[in-house]
Amino acid sequence: MDQEKVIDLLCERALIEENDPVIYKIWEELTELLSQNLDETICFLKGCTENQLYYISEIFEDISYNLKSPKFIQVLYDLNHKYPELNMESDIELAKEYME
Repeated sequence: MDQEKVIDLLCERALIEENDPVIYKIWEELTELLSQNLDETICFLKGCTENQLYYISEIFEDISYNLKSPKFIQVLYDLNHKYPELNMESDIELAKEYME
């Protein structure tokens, strides 16, 4: 996984408004990168800042669909515990559904 590219995309996403259609291209690229290798993705997620994780949570379900890994879901729960102010419960539940 190209971590620099992921970080660049996250920075770009942070600058884009919610209604900008460019957001879909960024989500697609992020999903592709974060779906390449489960272990690398988990390692990356564990090292994310709260802000980075906030933007990645927008695509948890897409990554989960591609990875189909209970280990990925468990890491999301762990990160939710680490950053409770992000309120990612519903995002994680949706990711769990997409895994199945």
